[in-house]
Amino acid sequence: MGSYRNDDEALIGLARQLADAYGEARTREDQDYACDSIAEYLSEFRETAPGEALLAIFDLPLTVETYPLVDEAQTALAARGPSIVELLLEAALGEVYDPDGPGSERAAETLDSMDLGEVSAGLTGVLCGRADGQLKGAAIDALVALGGVAEPDLVVSLDDPVGGEWARAALEQLRYAREHPGAADDEEPDDAAAEDAGGDVVAETAAETAAETAAEPSADDDTCAAAGDESGGRGPSAEGGPAGPDKDLVDDAYEGFLRRFEQESGGGALGDATGDSTAP
Repeated sequence: MGSYRNDDEALIGLARQLADAYGEARTREDQDYACDSIAEYLSEFRETAPGEALLAIFDLPLTVETYPLVDEAQTALAARGPSIVELLLEAALGEVYDPDGPGSERAAETLDSMDLGEVSAGLTGVLCGRADGQLKGAAIDALVALGGVAEPDLVVSLDDPVGGEWARAALEQLRYAREHPGAADDEEPDDAAAEDAGGDVVAETAAETAAETAAEPSADDDTCAAAGDESGGRGPSAEGGPAGPDKDLVDDAYEGFLRRFEQESGGGALGDATGDSTAP
């Protein structure tokens, strides 16, 4: 029971356990029990659980019973504003626990539902953080797709020691798109069109970037101005394109969690899953 280093890891594991329990349920009664447990989890932890925990709820198959749960998880994540954009962008690019599940699509939908200004602020935060080159390249493409909405945030980021070069590259692409509105794949929607489209253009651009990224790795950045994750940051390549490896978010303790769930089927709280009754 002591396999988790902290409460955040335990909350992520419990969310994955509960989502998997619904998928593995053999009877309607078991499905109802799993849904009730997930609803209790969201009621207690939706504000305090790490984003990865709420992303686990995205893996639920969509039914009449699970739709409100998925919607609540998406709403809770979107409400976190710019700070959640990097995690959602990673997930939209395929960095999810179950690559074959609906998590990536639902992460993109969550980005779509957010205020464009918050998305822009979050994307420029990615440029100034320690994300790898591929994620920063996707952030640039998404910022360019946002058009004029993103320009003020990019201008502010020009002086950042890590994100300045990336912001400059994005601004150059924005200006090129304005000067060449008919260029293939570079056409920039005007601000009104971007507002009408919501965040769709961000998610679509992120998906295209994930499929097309093939640039050579660029030099590592040693400093970080804004983000706190543990991956090493990379600077833009000579062409301004994305580079760098994907991150592996697979939780090695997942199988163990499933076994514990079977043994403790009566449990529905964090203390039952972790052996610690203290919630964060």
